[in-house]
Amino acid sequence: MKHCLSVLREGHRSLLAGSSYSTVCACVVSLIFLFLAMSCGPPPQGQYHVPESAIQAAERNVPEQAKQSNGGSLPESAMVHLERLPYLRNAFKGPPPPANRSGLDDFYARTRATVQHAAVLSDGSLDILKAFIAKGWAPIVMIRLQGRNTEILPISRYNDQSSEIFLQNPVNLGERRISYADFEKSWAMDSRNKCVLITPQQLTEVDIQKVLGRYLPAEAFQEMRLLRSR
Repeated sequence: MKHCLSVLREGHRSLLAGSSYSTVCACVVSLIFLFLAMSCGPPPQGQYHVPESAIQAAERNVPEQAKQSNGGSLPESAMVHLERLPYLRNAFKGPPPPANRSGLDDFYARTRATVQHAAVLSDGSLDILKAFIAKGWAPIVMIRLQGRNTEILPISRYNDQSSEIFLQNPVNLGERRISYADFEKSWAMDSRNKCVLITPQQLTEVDIQKVLGRYLPAEAFQEMRLLRSR
């Protein structure tokens, strides 16, 4: 179309400049010019480059794996400051709970007078406990430490570099440590992977799954069950 228009413009200027042509001829040529310009039609599609938007360019340059959510990940270490949790400390001001198979269930029942909100969970895992600690919840477990009697204590922190769990008495803040391997063995044997959570508000299974979903893939906590909650 550019070539066609160029030729017509040149012819039109020549006709207008020539003294031997009449005004009538110039009008005729102008009408022919207009007809040819209309018959040429619009330029063919795809002939001109349309720049992509900045958002499209950014999305094109992001690696595919970066676009996909990995469901979060656990920090290498985390800590809960038990001295800042009076609602949890209240549960340990009475006599120590009995050390038997139903120890955590008895603990849950006996703390009804001193603790408003508590929950009992079963079929947990070490990663689930870590996620609770990362959230700021101190999971309470029943564990046997170095051949001693079974005790019920909150987990206050963990550390992947040393592969250790730290349990703490919330009243006197005395701390004990145990390796991941020894903890998992004793926890499974003494309380069948149960734990108790004491929190400022009542927990539902949806609440717990939302927290775990920040740090773990969904398949990592599908077997966990909320047994009781108040």
